[in-house]
Amino acid sequence: MIDRSASGQKQARAASMVEVALLALAFFALPLFEAPKNAASLLFLIAYAVQSLRLRHLGQASLFEWPIIGLIAVLWIGSTLSEFRDVLPPQESAARWSLLGLFVLAAGRLNYSSRDMKILMAALLLGGAWAVIDSFYAWSLNDRSFPEFRSVGHVNHSGMYSLIPLAVGIATVKGRAWWLKLIGACAVATTLAYLPPSSSLVSGIAIVAIIAVAAVMASYAARRLRYLIVAGLAVLALGVGIMTLPVAQEFRAEAVERVTGDDLWSGRDKILNSALEVYDRHPLFGTGFQSFGLATAEEIVRAEVEGDGRNYDAIKDRYWFFGHGHNLWTTMLIERGILGVVLITWLIMAYFRAFLPLAIRQGAASSDQMAAQAGVLIATGFLVAGLGNTTMMNEHGQAGMGMIAILWGYLRSSDAPLPKP
Repeated sequence: MIDRSASGQKQARAASMVEVALLALAFFALPLFEAPKNAASLLFLIAYAVQSLRLRHLGQASLFEWPIIGLIAVLWIGSTLSEFRDVLPPQESAARWSLLGLFVLAAGRLNYSSRDMKILMAALLLGGAWAVIDSFYAWSLNDRSFPEFRSVGHVNHSGMYSLIPLAVGIATVKGRAWWLKLIGACAVATTLAYLPPSSSLVSGIAIVAIIAVAAVMASYAARRLRYLIVAGLAVLALGVGIMTLPVAQEFRAEAVERVTGDDLWSGRDKILNSALEVYDRHPLFGTGFQSFGLATAEEIVRAEVEGDGRNYDAIKDRYWFFGHGHNLWTTMLIERGILGVVLITWLIMAYFRAFLPLAIRQGAASSDQMAAQAGVLIATGFLVAGLGNTTMMNEHGQAGMGMIAILWGYLRSSDAPLPKP
C-alpha cells in the first residue's frame, strides 16, 4: 500500500503483512536459531524487493540510511584492498554485515502501523526472554563457565544482545497495551537475571546507563523530579540486591578487581595501543570485517615498532593481542578505517537526534513516546556498551538497528514531529 500526497506524488509505502511476519520471525529468532534468523532475514529482503518491484516504490529514505550505506561500501572496499583479502575474501568477510545492513535499510524504508510496531516489539522481547531462559537451561546441562545465547554464541555478545530487549522492555511502560507491558516486564526481568552469571561488568554499566537515561527522560517529559529520585533509589536497591546474590560472586570479584587492581581497563588500553601502531597500513578503509586479530597480530605490531627504530621487547607490555578491539571505535579503526569511525559515530548521533526530542516532549502521544524512548535507549546501549566492547556488529547489531528502523517507520507514519533525512 502506497500513501500519496495531495499532488499525487508517492510519499511512503506501508509494510505488507508478509513483510511484517518475516520481520517478526527474524526478531524472534535472532538470539535463538542461526539458520531460521538468516533465512527470515533473507526472505524479508526478497519480499521487500518483490513488493517494491510490484508497486514500483522502494519506500521512504530514513535519517540513518547514508551512514549505513557508507559502512557497507567501506566494508567491501576495505576487504578488497586489504592485505588479508586472500585469507578473508570480501565475499566471505563483507557479506555477513552487508546482509545486516541491507536488512536495516529495507526495514527503515517502510511505514508501520501501531499494531505492526507492537507485534515486532513483542517478537523481539519474547525472543530475548526465551534466549535467557534457554541459555540457563543449556548452562545447567553442560560444563560451561557462562550461559550463552544459542545463535549469538558468546557470553559477552549475549550480554550485549540482552541490552536490546531491556531497552525496548523499559520503553513499553509508556505504552497503553497491557499485554505488551507484561512481555516487556518479562524481558527486563530476564535481562537483569542474566547479568550476575554472565559476570559482564560492561553489561552492568550499560544496564545502569539505560535505566538512568530512561529515568531522566521520564522525569523531564513529566516535569517531575521525584520520578528521577525514585528511579535512582530503585537502581541503587536493585544493584545492591544483585551484587549480594551468591550467583553474582564472579561478578563481584571482577568489579572489585577492576576498581582496586592495576588494570582498570582490563587490557583495552593495550588493545588500542596495538591498533594505533598498525591502523595506518590501511588508514581510510581498514582491512575488512572480522580482520582485527589478523591486522593487529604481534608479529605485525613488532614489525611496525621496530620499523620506527624502537625496541619492541622493551615496550611489549604496552600491547595486547585479541580478536576484536573490545571497543566499538577501536574495532572500527582497524576493520573499516577512519571512514568507518566517522560513519559509526554519525549513525549513533543520528539515532539520538532522531528520537531524543520526541522522547522528552511533553504531551506526546503515548505510542509515539514509547517508540522514541525505545530508540534512545537502544542507542544508549550501543554507545555505552561500545566503550567496553564491540557493539553493532552481530546479532545484537541487527536486532537493535533493525528495531530502530521499525520505530522510525512507525513514527514517520504517525505524523510525529521528526527531523528530516
